[in-house]
Amino acid sequence: MRLGSVLIAFLLSFTFACESGDHGSSDSGVTETGGPSTDSGDTDMDTDTGTSGDCVVAGDLDFGSGGGSSGVTTYPVTVTNDIIAHPFTVIEGAYYGKVSIAPTSSPFPDDGTGVRVWWSETAGGQPLAGDFCSARLGREGTMFWDQSGTRGYGCEIDNTASTLHLNLQACISASDDTTCGAAGAEAGSPAPIYIQGQLAEVE
Repeated sequence: MRLGSVLIAFLLSFTFACESGDHGSSDSGVTETGGPSTDSGDTDMDTDTGTSGDCVVAGDLDFGSGGGSSGVTTYPVTVTNDIIAHPFTVIEGAYYGKVSIAPTSSPFPDDGTGVRVWWSETAGGQPLAGDFCSARLGREGTMFWDQSGTRGYGCEIDNTASTLHLNLQACISASDDTTCGAAGAEAGSPAPIYIQGQLAEVE
């Protein structure tokens, strides 16, 4: 009997640890982050994280230069207030790419929920340095990355073999909150999206 009470208390504490946090202002929309400037002529490539109490969930899609998920396939994913941390494997080489999301045919929440995406060294951790390494994509948008040092746009990733993480989280927060980490952020509703990664190499 006593053991059962301890187990129930443990499970309850885990549940509360995963509950969503505070409240804030809404956002939605289409975003392109760190993209090429309009005069570049390049046509090849179209903080503190998490509101209080969020969990980090391990994803398995890998859109990095050493991953196998980049290509023509789009993947259906439901983004919640839990951070989904996908591995982003980096192998040395002159690679660059992008990650895009778009809503599915399922209803997207209309309560101001928006998807945040950021690269980090650890699952759910601080975004990599750089203005284009985290973004509020709303319900649809694209983020670019570059480890070749030749693109001049996107999130600059070190050209060193490593495993980073690509994090996704849904929240309702200010438009300049790129990681659901603002003081006024609140839990977002489950947001069904498609996600796709594309990869290229400088010749």
